[in-house]
Amino acid sequence: MRRGFKTQSETISLELRSEVGLSAHDRLNCTALASHLAIEVVPITELTAAGASASDMSCVLDTSTGFSAVTVYRGTRCKIFYNPYEPPTRAANSIAHELSHVVLEHEPGQSVSDGIRSWNDSQEEEAAWQAGALLVPRDGAFVWLHRRGNVATGAAHFGVSQKLFSWRANSTGVAAQLRRLGDRAA
Repeated sequence: MRRGFKTQSETISLELRSEVGLSAHDRLNCTALASHLAIEVVPITELTAAGASASDMSCVLDTSTGFSAVTVYRGTRCKIFYNPYEPPTRAANSIAHELSHVVLEHEPGQSVSDGIRSWNDSQEEEAAWQAGALLVPRDGAFVWLHRRGNVATGAAHFGVSQKLFSWRANSTGVAAQLRRLGDRAA
């Protein structure tokens, strides 16, 4: 990632959270943030009302496809479609990831070309980091682990998987900082 991106993403996260009345310590409702940004978030199954067949939906939602979410652009507007069959923690991360592409003003591209999935690795890495910062800001992870609990309770509080909460605590240096302070929660 480019120099300074991680710090920038924490700033973006806190600014967006502030715009919707949240602190670094609150759970983020990704759909509410999307609404604030004038982005509609809908389950991909709603495409059946627009003519997609049950067979099409079955193909897209087959576990072997790994479909989580996608952002579709029409002019300057966009809409996020997500897999409603994923666990809520995974759906939150998927929606936050797509929101991150929009917030970071990533250049939209084709996700499938000639039947092969394609993506921009650096944009995907940035969106993954930004999504984590949106869902579990560094300051939120620090305060939670220092004052309130452990990875399991932090994950439940922020509405994310334990794996994501642990990744944020480790990758942002929170766990190391707490170990230096002698905090057992990390």
